[in-house]
Amino acid sequence: MSLTHASIQACRDEIAAQVQAYRDLVGAASKASGMSLVRIDAALSAFEPAFFGNLLVALDARFASRARVAGVGAEVALLARALLHHGGVLVRDAALPYDADASVLRIDAGERVVLNAEDVQSLAAAFLAELEAQAPAGP
Repeated sequence: MSLTHASIQACRDEIAAQVQAYRDLVGAASKASGMSLVRIDAALSAFEPAFFGNLLVALDARFASRARVAGVGAEVALLARALLHHGGVLVRDAALPYDADASVLRIDAGERVVLNAEDVQSLAAAFLAELEAQAPAGP
């Protein structure tokens, strides 16, 4: 996918739609009858990190062809790799400079990556803004 302002906006819209679908699901589940709130909460707690982890991996894959040597792009790539290849634990990579204190989510090497809606929204907003700054001017 070429990097354009339109492709970045389309990605923003898709992430917003996925987050809203998750929130709609949570709202519907909380109103469901015949199931205890404890069971609903447990099911959502198990589903949430998997859903948002997969959303982050999809975000990373969508722009994987972009060179990311630093910044939020490196954070997204490292988090996606943690989820895909390291059992959910953030592992440093010498090719991707990363400073947890300057990162969006402040997850340090060796820590487990467990994402929620707010995490993905914050990370995606920063990542897409960074990509947008690199995109050529125009439509």
